[in-house]
Formats: sequence, C-alpha cells, structure tokens
Amino acid sequence: MTDTGSAPKPAKKGSAGRTRGRATGAPAITRRTLSEQTYEALKERILDQRLLPGTRLNIDALARDLSVSSSPIREALVRLDAEKLVISELYSGYSVAPHPTLQYLHDLLDHRIVIEGHCARVGAAKRSRVVINAMRQLSERMAAMPRIGTKYREYRRFVEADGRFHQLLVDSAENEVMSTTYSSLNAIILQSRLYLNRRGGSAPSDAVVHEHSRIFEAFAAGDGAEAEAAIRDHLEGGRIRLLSTLSEDGEPIETPT
Repeated sequence: MTDTGSAPKPAKKGSAGRTRGRATGAPAITRRTLSEQTYEALKERILDQRLLPGTRLNIDALARDLSVSSSPIREALVRLDAEKLVISELYSGYSVAPHPTLQYLHDLLDHRIVIEGHCARVGAAKRSRVVINAMRQLSERMAAMPRIGTKYREYRRFVEADGRFHQLLVDSAENEVMSTTYSSLNAIILQSRLYLNRRGGSAPSDAVVHEHSRIFEAFAAGDGAEAEAAIRDHLEGGRIRLLSTLSEDGEPIETPT
C-alpha cells in the first residue's frame, strides 16, 4: 500500500518535471517561431507597401491584426528598426521608415564600388577553393530562380542569396575591418534592394545572374583585375537598373545588385 500510495507521487513529480521542461523548452521554440513569423509578416507588409512610409505603427492594433500578443510584435519591430525599415522615436513609438533618397542610393553604390572592387581584386587572386565553391553554389541557386516578381515573398530568397554572394566576395579579401564595416551596412544595402514599384513587372534578375557569373569566373581563374572590373560593372549596372525603374514620384524601388 505504501508503494502503491507513493507511486503516483513520483509520477506526478516526473510529469510536473516534464511539464516544466515543456514550459522552458517547447514554448521557447514556439515563441521563436512566432516571433519569426510576425517579423516576416510585418516586413512583407512594409515592402509590399501595404504599410506606407511614415505610417505610425500601433503595437496593440498590429497584435490584434496578426492575432498575437504584443511581445512578438515588439521583437519584430526591434529587428525591423535594425534593418532601417522602421524608425523608433522617444515617446512617439515606431513608424515605417521613409524610402531612401536617390542621392543616398547613389552614394551607397559609390561606396560599394570602392570596397567591393578592392576586395574582389585581392580575394580573387587568393583562389580559395572554399570561396569559389560557395560562390558557385550561390550563383547556381540564383540562376534556378531567374524571374523573381515584385512581391516580397516572390523575391525574398533571391535577394538573400544576392546578399550572401556580395558578403562572401568582401570576406574573400580576408580583411577583418572591411568585412565588419561592410557587414554593418547589410541592413542599409538590404533596404536599397528591397523597395519596389508595385506598378512594375518582374525584376531584371537575368542580368544580375549573368553579372554574378562573370564575377565567379574571374574568381575561379584567379584573375583579380577582371574580378574588380566585373564587380564594378555589376554595381554600375545596378545603378542603371535603379534609374530605369524609378516610380513616377521618384521613389526608389527594389533592384538586386
């Protein structure tokens, strides 16, 4: 009887322990998943311009709209703030960030041409198998999705692969300062890629894939001068695409570079 009476207690304790494990384990995974989903949902609305630049973002209203608590909304807004897609002001809360100006995007491309050109020249000459193989994989992945559309969920994977390709190119020079500096610009570079013109058709990803192939071939050949020229031409091509795909009101749109 003593054994029988005491048996449920360890089981209950074990069950409680498992419950505590779920409380500290599974819900944490759920929270991360929910936070990621909330972040992607808000990002999609901003980039598809369902939330226009300057729109005030009410946390409670967003939580009701997405059927979540305020916590994942706040977590998502912190991430979007870091990506310069929203801005936060003391006592005013969050609002959708304004589009970058055309002059700012020109300045950004000028900066990238200097940094990426130097890193391409140095990195290609090293002929790193790791870099070349990773560059090949990214190029093939992007080539497999040649038409990317104008909605965030349609071009997200392409733009992410594009960003990794360029960071890999910079990292190939093995210059920690340049890699860190360039990485700190990722959010701003992402912002310049992601704005789009809803009136437009599919983005010109065929040109981007072709230009990336030229960069990859220069790296595979160990030709630093050609790699530098290829990345410069690629970024200048991005500038031309940007100018040719401005909306009528002069706002910049998404153009992978």
